[in-house]
Amino acid sequence: MARVRKRTELEEEKMTDSNLSRVIRLLEPEEGKKPITKKDACQMLGMTYNTTRLATIIEQFKERQRRTAEQRAKLRGKPLTKDEKVFIIQEYLSGATIDSITKSTYRGVTLVKQVLEEYDVPLRIPGQTYFNPQLVPDGAMRDKFEIGEVVWSTRYVSLAKVYSEKVDPKHGHIYHLWLMDDKQRQYCWQPHYELASLQQIRELGVQV
Repeated sequence: MARVRKRTELEEEKMTDSNLSRVIRLLEPEEGKKPITKKDACQMLGMTYNTTRLATIIEQFKERQRRTAEQRAKLRGKPLTKDEKVFIIQEYLSGATIDSITKSTYRGVTLVKQVLEEYDVPLRIPGQTYFNPQLVPDGAMRDKFEIGEVVWSTRYVSLAKVYSEKVDPKHGHIYHLWLMDDKQRQYCWQPHYELASLQQIRELGVQV
């Protein structure tokens, strides 16, 4: 069982779109260049040598890429609908990556980022940690929040519900929060300047 599990993990790690594209380029190189062997291709994808399965994986990937290109072409130049904006924001706040959102919406990375920035959604940036939290977008800054309001905790990278507040002479309004992310599920205290308002996306129709 352990050997099978390790093999599956290796496949998950290497069976990415970028790696599949690379393998296909090497299997079908430009004229005059020697292609790699199918055995080498399987190794690059972290899978057991199996030419039938390799052919199926490559064909499915090409078909997926073709459908994606067709859908993107249909949407090119068309403005985002309200429902698309709501979906993008809800998915991002739920933990989805920008890359996965572009795949599910057939919209480009730039357009997805524009929606998040337009509605002041705090962006997850590599390198940000508990001790180096996200920055609160200017449009989402507030000095005070309401009891029962759902906000975004930049330090914990999680939706959070306000349960109580107190005023500190140095930090101003500080809030007792319940972190709503499944990996967190705990109470904490945070000052107002580490919390982002979600009022702007609630007005759009995002359920938080």
